[in-house]
Amino acid sequence: MTRTWIKPVPAVVSAIFALGAVTAVAVAPNSAADLPPPTQTVRDTLDIPMVAADAVDRFIQSERIRRGDSLASLLSRLGALDVDFQRFVAGNATARGILQMKPGRTVLAELDGQGRIHRFSYRVSGLEEGSARPTQSGRRVLVERRDDQFVAVEEEVPLERDLASRFVEIRTTLNAATAAGGVPDAIAAQLNDVFSASLDVGKDLQKGDTVRVVYETLREAGSFDTPVAGRLLAAELVTGGVRHEAIWFEPKAKPIKAGQGRGTATRGDYYDFDGRPLRNSFLRNPLETSRVMSGFTEARLHPIMRDWRAHKGVDFAAPTGTRVRSAGDGVVEFAGQQRGYGNVVIIRHVAKITTLYAHLSGFAGDIKEGTRVTQGDIIGFVGSTGWATGPHLHYEFRIDDEQTDPLTVALPASQPPLEPADRARFNQVSATLKAELQQFSDLRVARFQ
Repeated sequence: MTRTWIKPVPAVVSAIFALGAVTAVAVAPNSAADLPPPTQTVRDTLDIPMVAADAVDRFIQSERIRRGDSLASLLSRLGALDVDFQRFVAGNATARGILQMKPGRTVLAELDGQGRIHRFSYRVSGLEEGSARPTQSGRRVLVERRDDQFVAVEEEVPLERDLASRFVEIRTTLNAATAAGGVPDAIAAQLNDVFSASLDVGKDLQKGDTVRVVYETLREAGSFDTPVAGRLLAAELVTGGVRHEAIWFEPKAKPIKAGQGRGTATRGDYYDFDGRPLRNSFLRNPLETSRVMSGFTEARLHPIMRDWRAHKGVDFAAPTGTRVRSAGDGVVEFAGQQRGYGNVVIIRHVAKITTLYAHLSGFAGDIKEGTRVTQGDIIGFVGSTGWATGPHLHYEFRIDDEQTDPLTVALPASQPPLEPADRARFNQVSATLKAELQQFSDLRVARFQ
């Protein structure tokens, strides 16, 4: 770790350095008039203001939290040798939020040359990496040293939003093209969700096909973090000479009817450039990346009971902690433990449809009975609770409480056509995003392997 201090240093000019740079030549004087005047010594006192050591030695250090970090290990990497700070965090109700230690989050610390902490900032909620639906602001804990006493407050941190655009041409696979072209993984995953009703972008796109995307980037105000990808706002896929288009648009919100749960309804969705809805009401896969470990079947050898049983769902293999998304809009009917399912969430949707998500390692912070969710909201995390031999998601799709195969069931469209009252605003949004998509049209196309 490299540290740089800037201290006030008095400037001293020495005649020795000046004379040492000149070659002297002896010349005999012609007369007394040629002799130099006698040397006089002048003494004076310079008033140099003193600066407190801890004021000039302070520096700002940032560090990203790693998996398995403790507060002590994080402070060690920061170069903070402050036992008083650790004691304060452990004993103060507000400051204890720092002990969450969520991997990937960045902390900021203002230190002095003795390793003492003067300011420490840690985000406790808000923006998450790859989140397509972040909150408008986050919350952070700020600890400050004031007269050798620590004070902790929790405050709101707004998000800074911007747009990013990318263009790639496929030479081998979509994943290779998006990775080489700087398209975030979260945006590539949203692409597949948006166009899943008409094609599988992971398989159907071929060499020579092109992809253009416009997406939102987000960063907490005042943060040193690299901006993360938010929501995919517009996309254009050209495959086999056929153009597929999508634009995110939020029609005017409608009030939630009685009995449909709590919270605010999010009416946004993806439409083509003519205003027709694109997406299905439900995601085929509640995980962004995974593989099918066990499909829907009437007869399967149970991995624990070792007998043949029906498997009325689909098992998606994924690492522990992988985020699980709500397959569609609905209301949480149950969030808790159920025998072999372990930690499970059940969501009730329209048309007597329910979806079930089992073996979770845990639930998202706001998920409980009665919570309204929209398609893609994070509801929990992959685990191996209940009857499970390893981490995976067991997913069921039920119609009138009868399970059906979620990978083959016919899915309805997610939204009706736009109403006339929303059409003018849609045209404005569409024109802006189409202009962003077309900014590459006059550029030389880079070919990515």
